[in-house]
Amino acid sequence: MKTQIAKNYFQGTKNNTLFNKKGLTLFLVLIIIPFSFTNAQNTSLSITQSSELIDVGKYQEAYGILTSAIRTQPNDKTLYFERGKVKFLMNDFYGAAGDFGFAIELDSSFSEAFNFRGLAIQYNGDPELAINDFTKAIELNPVNAEAYSNRGFSFYALESYEYAYFDFTKAIELSPKNPDMYYNRGFVRLDLGEFIGAIDDFNKSIELDSLDAETFKLRADAEYQIGALEASLYDYTRAIELDSTDELKYASRAQVFSELENYDEAINDYTIALTLFEDKYEQDPELYNLRGVVYYNAQKYNEAIEDYTVAIDLEPSASLLYENRGAAFFDQSKFIEAVQDYTMAIDLDPNNPENYYFRSQAKFELNNKLDGCLDLKKAIEMGLVEVRKELKEKCN
Repeated sequence: MKTQIAKNYFQGTKNNTLFNKKGLTLFLVLIIIPFSFTNAQNTSLSITQSSELIDVGKYQEAYGILTSAIRTQPNDKTLYFERGKVKFLMNDFYGAAGDFGFAIELDSSFSEAFNFRGLAIQYNGDPELAINDFTKAIELNPVNAEAYSNRGFSFYALESYEYAYFDFTKAIELSPKNPDMYYNRGFVRLDLGEFIGAIDDFNKSIELDSLDAETFKLRADAEYQIGALEASLYDYTRAIELDSTDELKYASRAQVFSELENYDEAINDYTIALTLFEDKYEQDPELYNLRGVVYYNAQKYNEAIEDYTVAIDLEPSASLLYENRGAAFFDQSKFIEAVQDYTMAIDLDPNNPENYYFRSQAKFELNNKLDGCLDLKKAIEMGLVEVRKELKEKCN
């Protein structure tokens, strides 16, 4: 009996909880420019003191020192700029944009202030507006690789992947020794389906920084997409060695183990992923579904049914979960339960002809030939024409 149990029931949705979480994390990590002083000759004692406080995470104290300095030197653009960065570190993105704006009012050619205001606006949820500031920063300083990179992320957030690709390429031209720039472009290439090009970028990023877990993970993603399973397995393992706290890495490696029919290792990785995810968030139906698929393929039907049942309790409107559990019931010769699950799958997704076919098979096993033939006819009417021979054999 053939079924579609290997499908992820979130397949086709881009923003599910588990498997797109890294995109957000990537964005948060990579677009922050390290705290630095752009105008050393104007650095005052207040800025030096605030910097020391920032280094030990005392942002509120640093903010106080800079605010006091601004009261006595209200026309010092650098003080506003530095306080804006402190506000940014405190996640006050609206306030940070305001301080960077004050710095720009005092010096309309202040490229880094435009760059940082763009960051604050981006983090405040308006990537389209942020692009204006990044573009201005580039106009004022055409060799600012970080501004190109930041604008690339804004384009990425707007799903303008080709524009993001061009900006990351320019950032690489300006900063060819920066591994993050290759990583960024590789990430976009993944979304564009350019898997070989993505691998090339991740290779270069790893050559420049061999200790970044996320780069190994994304290179493994690209290798998986082109069917290079052994290479993908190696890279996922290396990513886990570098970061053993990310459930996504274990879940991704589990998929490779499953493809290689190493079911015990796949089950172990999904179990670790489930534990890590639940420690951070809550129970995830998708992970239970995926582990259930591996149990099913390993012919451990009781365990598969247990996982599908948990997933159904968490996501009762997902038709594929009932289809998956129905398949496990069928292979255990529990045909009544299989009919019930396929019926529920049909109720939730009446446009899937395969569920009518699967239900017909369970009904035939229950000697319910009439209803089985009706389901078989319905499956054919809905497009499953390859079972016409079976209809002739069983229903004449």
